[in-house]
Amino acid sequence: MNGVRASVHGTRCASSSSRFGGLPRRLSCWLLLSGAAACAFVVSAPAQADGAADAALARQHWVLNCMGCHTATGGGIPGKVPPLANSLGYFTHLPAGREYVMRVPGASNSALSDRELADVLNWVLTTMNRDALPRDFKPYTAAEVAAHRRPALSDVATVRTGLVRALQARGIDGVTERY
Repeated sequence: MNGVRASVHGTRCASSSSRFGGLPRRLSCWLLLSGAAACAFVVSAPAQADGAADAALARQHWVLNCMGCHTATGGGIPGKVPPLANSLGYFTHLPAGREYVMRVPGASNSALSDRELADVLNWVLTTMNRDALPRDFKPYTAAEVAAHRRPALSDVATVRTGLVRALQARGIDGVTERY
């Protein structure tokens, strides 16, 4: 078999019996490829095995998908883009408000996966809305987002108004109908 070459994903490995680092080249090559494959698997796996979000990655998704309209501080643009900071968390006090957060068009129609959207929502809520969250806040999950994010709301203003009024009826007035 001396001189025969194997190719794995475009990487050519000599199968000669000459030694490289004390091991036959073929064995060295296969060990190297196996190690690379194992590293690729680890890198592509979720950042944390317990399902917790990687905050840096969630923030990166926020920057690339949300910040352009909602601004770096999450303050929005008065009269055009609603603020998220110190307001979005109030909606999670209501089951319908929790769903609203997932179904606004920017979230619902984003290219983010369900897991990524859940992570971004949780990041925004826990970093920009800590004081607005209910005491028993439960983080969004990929399964919850998958079940409720579509279809996107077609009349966001009407739904928002109804939710704000429901919050006000509960004595929660940290968010307004208009922005």
